[in-house]
Amino acid sequence: MPNNELFILSVLTISILCILVILLVYLTIRKAIDIKRREKIEKYKEIYNPLIFQLLTEGSYSRALTPESPLQQKAIEELLSRYANVLEGEEESKRLTEFASMHLTEYYRKQLKSKKWSTRMNTLYHIDDFNMISLLDDVYGLTKKNRLSHEELVHILRILALFQFQPLFQMLTNNYQYLSEYDYRHILIRIEKQQFDQFVLHFYKAELPLQKAVLEVISIKRERSYLPFIENSIHSNTGEVKLRSLKALAEIGYVKNINPYLDLLYSTKWEERMIAAKLIGSLKVEKAMPGLIELLHDQSWWVRYQAGQSICQFANGKDILRKVLETSNDVFAKDMAWEWLHKGV
Repeated sequence: MPNNELFILSVLTISILCILVILLVYLTIRKAIDIKRREKIEKYKEIYNPLIFQLLTEGSYSRALTPESPLQQKAIEELLSRYANVLEGEEESKRLTEFASMHLTEYYRKQLKSKKWSTRMNTLYHIDDFNMISLLDDVYGLTKKNRLSHEELVHILRILALFQFQPLFQMLTNNYQYLSEYDYRHILIRIEKQQFDQFVLHFYKAELPLQKAVLEVISIKRERSYLPFIENSIHSNTGEVKLRSLKALAEIGYVKNINPYLDLLYSTKWEERMIAAKLIGSLKVEKAMPGLIELLHDQSWWVRYQAGQSICQFANGKDILRKVLETSNDVFAKDMAWEWLHKGV
């Protein structure tokens, strides 16, 4: 029996060693193939780079830029990705899109049907970067797939927003009501005003995440035309929606009548006091200065911090902070005044 066990153990050991050797050989060969592949791609990039640069900057096209193999397509794709991240001119970006559409549309169309999640996602990123509206129908078609990851769905919707896809409003308000505020915001930020107005009109029927996203996008874009909507939202809502509306107003930095908002400096909610302080700082309302000075003594650090920042936005803000530092008996107010006096020094 011991001899049999020893024999079996020896056979298993040899088998495992053989498997490890085979695996090592496979990985070595695979690595060598990958290195060779990468070297070829880099050589193609050296050839294509000046030609693509000339195409994008001057509009002159060379027949040598027509890819004839997957490696050549990969080289062109990598170069276009690099240029897409640095191009600022509208004409150059348009040329990049036209070139990518001419040579990569069919390739990406096949890649979108890949069973590999990573392949599909990378393809979506490239379609996005290159603004390839030629693949609009293919991208939209993906939304009808049964098995679609959350990451894929959100990126598909972001691309549809980039292409100003008209049915997107119905999709977001009827089919995808379960998305997060973060998801909605990254989609809506790409929509142009005419279509975004649909979401503003739909605001009071929307779920809270979509409402917050709409307000956040207005904050980011600082679009004055939405002031009546924002002010109405402040007076018609409470809680998070009211706070987001106040934030949007502060970011826009303009109101016709500041008086309705001055009382918010004395709100029982610290969030409202903080955002009111931000609004006063944006508008530089002199008569609200006593309220800002009082907020330097607030129990909330966030309110004190915003009050200090807002006071700094006034022409005589530094002088006021020095006076607080010299005369106040409140340690927290003195600390905040000192902090803003020495910021950037």
